[in-house]
Amino acid sequence: MKICVTCNRGLPGNEAPSAFYVGSHRLTVTSILDRWTDAAHRYFDVCVDDGRRFILRFDPPSRVWELAAVFAASARKPAPKPVNPTAPRKFFAPLEPAQPK
Repeated sequence: MKICVTCNRGLPGNEAPSAFYVGSHRLTVTSILDRWTDAAHRYFDVCVDDGRRFILRFDPPSRVWELAAVFAASARKPAPKPVNPTAPRKFFAPLEPAQPK
């Protein structure tokens, strides 16, 4: 999956991702856990601000970034919303006794 990545300024060819977009969500990279290269690509194992891990792949000749893997098992769940105790709703009006004719 192709993604948009913002990199920090480093030596040419040595840039590292600092944030990336998945859809319209911006994920800030808090740490780079590992990096490696193969014959055609550079890989970055990154951790984002909510605790999830991603592997990003960069193709230097075409300058294209891709999302190679997602590890979402350790993502923090959002805090539960507070529940306000209220009286139960009444969906039906009480039945009134029939009037004698």
